[in-house]
Amino acid sequence: MDVEELERAIQEDIAAGWRPFAVVATVGTTSTTSVDPVPQIAAVCERHGLWLHVDGAYGGLAAIDPAMRWVLAGCERADTLIVNPHKWLFTPVDCSVFYTREQG
Repeated sequence: MDVEELERAIQEDIAAGWRPFAVVATVGTTSTTSVDPVPQIAAVCERHGLWLHVDGAYGGLAAIDPAMRWVLAGCERADTLIVNPHKWLFTPVDCSVFYTREQG
């Protein structure tokens, strides 16, 4: 994700009377395994009060290897994060793990 473009799109939406509410970043999404600059995206979301969801469905679990921890950089600032253990951890059935900052 281009963070400058994200900021511009948010400003455009606000100017047009729209209320943006969420951004979805990726850290190894299934279709592309791309890794977005989550720390910078989180800063934009925090500045605008937007919900940040991070899709780490496929590649997020690579962070189990200490050499790959960089994949989750900034994810501690996300409101929600999803990973899929059945893709790399040999879980025999489809399994999605959904982490949320909300308690209760």
